[in-house]
Formats: sequence, C-alpha cells, structure tokens
Amino acid sequence: MEEKTRAASGLTSNEATTLKPRSNWKIRLLLGVIAPLILLGIYAIATIFMPVWWATKISSHNAGSATGGWVSGFSIGFVFTLIPMLVLWQVRYRKLSWRGRGVIAIFAVVLALPNWLTLGIFRNPSDAAQKAQAILNTGATWFGGASLVGALSSAAISLILVISWLVFRRRGARIRDLEAQQKAPLDSTIHDAG
Repeated sequence: MEEKTRAASGLTSNEATTLKPRSNWKIRLLLGVIAPLILLGIYAIATIFMPVWWATKISSHNAGSATGGWVSGFSIGFVFTLIPMLVLWQVRYRKLSWRGRGVIAIFAVVLALPNWLTLGIFRNPSDAAQKAQAILNTGATWFGGASLVGALSSAAISLILVISWLVFRRRGARIRDLEAQQKAPLDSTIHDAG
C-alpha cells in the first residue's frame, strides 16, 4: 500500500524518508490574526451587550418590586455561589488528572456566571454598566446588595462545610488510630497466653 502511494506521488523510498514535514506558518499566521479578533469580539459582547441584557432580564422578572429585587438577588447570589463552590470542591480528588481538575474549575467559573454578570454591572465604570445599574435600580431595587449578601452567605456556608468535613475526617482518623492501639495490646496478650 505504501509503495503504491509513493509510486503515485513519483517519489522513491530514499526521497520519501528525507522529506521534512511542511511548515504550517500560514495556518499559524491566520490563527494569530483571527484569535485576537475573536477575543476582542467576546470582550465587546461581555462589556457592551451583557450588562444591559442581564439587567433587563432581572428587572422584567421583578417589575419594580423592592421585595422581588431583594429575594431574587439573594437567591441568585446564594445559589450561584454555593453550587460552583461545591463543584470546585471536587478538584480535591487525587484520582483526577490536572486536565480534569482544570475542566472542573472552568465549569465552576461558568456556573457562577450570574454572579459575574452582576459584579460586572456594579464594578464596571462603562456606559453600558451604568445603564444596567439604572435599569436595576428602577426595575429590581436592592438586587445588587442582596446578591452580594447571598454570595457572602453562601461562601460562609461553603467554608463551614469544608471546615466541618476536615474536622470530622481528622476525628475519624484519630478514632481509627485509637481503636488500632487498643486492639494491639489485646492481640499481644492473646499470643502470649497461647
């Protein structure tokens, strides 16, 4: 089969082995030009379109209600911090490769996207973010503050869960060690008596 392809290309076996792989400089140049343009497009969408879109979505669900803004802000902040933290906690498994850990970390960041959007509205000085703040202040009063309170509450609960897990794991290891120490003298007395 290999001889047929060499014969079709007009190359002898010596010429085929001395050929060097072709340089992909055209593809690299094209990717080098296209990749920054794609990143610039994503940045423009993220800073110009997304804040106003997110604020419009939130305000349409609340219809100017202060209570609705507080409840939706707290629940979004709480849920979209707790779930990503629990997903990120899965990185601790030793059986995962670095690539698997990276995928889990990226997935956790994507799950927190509603919090990132809200943070982008309140921490970004752009015109789009200021318009989004105005939309949220009239359509979903207290949304931003409640989202922050929900995120901080969720982060505190996540921290408490992690600390509790570590304490109970250490406690279980100590109990197993003490049981092994108590069992060891009994085993030696049984062997001495026998």
